[in-house]
Amino acid sequence: MSLVTAPSEAASPGTIATVIAAVLSFSAFLAYMMWRVCRSAERAERDPKYLRRRLIRWGMLYAFTLVIGIVEVATGKEPAILLLGLPITALIAWGFFRKAMKIRIPPEQVDRN
Repeated sequence: MSLVTAPSEAASPGTIATVIAAVLSFSAFLAYMMWRVCRSAERAERDPKYLRRRLIRWGMLYAFTLVIGIVEVATGKEPAILLLGLPITALIAWGFFRKAMKIRIPPEQVDRN
């Protein structure tokens, strides 16, 4: 079987249109995601509460993966060698939490409910 198509086996116009549409839609999706990342970074620079919330969410994500990893090893679904990676994950989670707690929020932005 050859990886190169012979001239007699040219792709149909429908296939070509589908490939072009898929590439265009994937490129549009990537551009939209890059735009959102830029907006999020700009907001994090302006709003310390937003930055703190994002850092805490990332820390919680890593803490959750720690718990899942330990549970999977404890139940026997994963091998014990998996526990070797847990200190690195714990350090990353700790770093996110530590960075979040160091962010100072100005008194005028603190909610007083």
